[in-house]
Amino acid sequence: MIGVPSRSNFCAPAKPILGSVSVRLTVEVQLESASTGKRSVRYPFVARVTATDVVSGMQLEGLTSDLSEGGCCVLTRRGPFSPGTRVLLEIARNDVSLRTNATVVYNLKDQIMGLRFDEMSPDQAAIAAGWLKACYAINS
Repeated sequence: MIGVPSRSNFCAPAKPILGSVSVRLTVEVQLESASTGKRSVRYPFVARVTATDVVSGMQLEGLTSDLSEGGCCVLTRRGPFSPGTRVLLEIARNDVSLRTNATVVYNLKDQIMGLRFDEMSPDQAAIAAGWLKACYAINS
């Protein structure tokens, strides 16, 4: 059974994640749900990420800065993938991993990329829902 980590450190505020500099990143990108026309709410969420280009096999590692039901923002040390790149995404936090396909929708400043989740299996969607529920509880 997959448990939800404790609320005290689950959705961490800004802290040093790239070197010794504190980073608080707010990225406003107009992503709308095709069915509702509404944007997903984003919550601060820090977790390790591995993104693998499904065509070339190239991998990037980084950290999420936020999470929504539709995707996440990832900070990388190397240049991010180009918009339109399809990736196999693994997000890992407190011994829980979410694995899904995603598509890069934007990249900024050669270290940031926005990812839109593709359709998830029910077990992976349950992991994402648990993380979002914990983030909502902390941020409301």
